[in-house]
Amino acid sequence: MRKYGDYEEFKKQLLYKRIVEWDKDKLVLDDGTIITIECSDSDCCAYAYGNFKDVKLDAVITNVSDPIVKNIPDRDTNVNEAVITIYHNQNPIALAECIANAGNGGYYYSVGSFVIKDIHYKVVEAY
Repeated sequence: MRKYGDYEEFKKQLLYKRIVEWDKDKLVLDDGTIITIECSDSDCCAYAYGNFKDVKLDAVITNVSDPIVKNIPDRDTNVNEAVITIYHNQNPIALAECIANAGNGGYYYSVGSFVIKDIHYKVVEAY
């Protein structure tokens, strides 16, 4: 059973810290915090995943957006995408793109989350 945290708490954990290292799978903050994007929950053939991109290092994080979720048309299933922007002042310094797919025929479900120290912060889901 996964332990889920409140998304507002996730955002607070990033504020006033700097991104010092990154790749498409993780961000590392100046205090050692590691943030990943993972499939928190799913069944059968449903899945979720995500990647970081357009990251600028050493800028102080002053805001984290709420997920902007949109449905991606698919004739066979439910697919949702979420984009989260991390800001320094009003300037984007990192993007996270997350996808959740409800599997064959949309009969299943998946949840994509940010993860910090085994706590999952739900970003996108598909049912």
